[in-house]
Amino acid sequence: MSSCGSPKDNSFVNFVNPYMNELKMHPKELLLKDGKVQVEDGRGPKGEGSLEARMEKLEEKVFRYKKMAEREVDIIHKINAELIGEHKNETAKLWGGIFSLHETTNKLQAQLYDKKNQNCEYETRFKRISSAASFRILETRSSFVDGEPFPLKSDDEKDSEPLKE
Repeated sequence: MSSCGSPKDNSFVNFVNPYMNELKMHPKELLLKDGKVQVEDGRGPKGEGSLEARMEKLEEKVFRYKKMAEREVDIIHKINAELIGEHKNETAKLWGGIFSLHETTNKLQAQLYDKKNQNCEYETRFKRISSAASFRILETRSSFVDGEPFPLKSDDEKDSEPLKE
């Protein structure tokens, strides 16, 4: 690789693409004559026919390449559309699954909330029943059998002085 570039080339361009100088060079041909290698400037294509005929051929080539490029662009657009369609179908299925999971969790949370409230209702019912039962039982200080005070109640009577008449 020979670097035959003009001195005003930007070093940044050479750093980015080191082959740029060779691409900018005029094409050269290597010829072997009499056992020696000779370098000559490359010759352009040989023109056959008139200038108008060559221009028409060039226009046909350009038109053909333009049509090929248009077809390639159409193909790429079709491929992109197919990929986007498949992606939308996949994401629609995933979103459907996500929404069904949300619905399931909401139902389970509602059931848990109902059970919690049901437990609270039962607790309040049992408290009411127990408090109602405790109000129905009369508190007695003496036994009905022998008329003596209960052993637990004897301390209360000692603390309270009987009324004297």
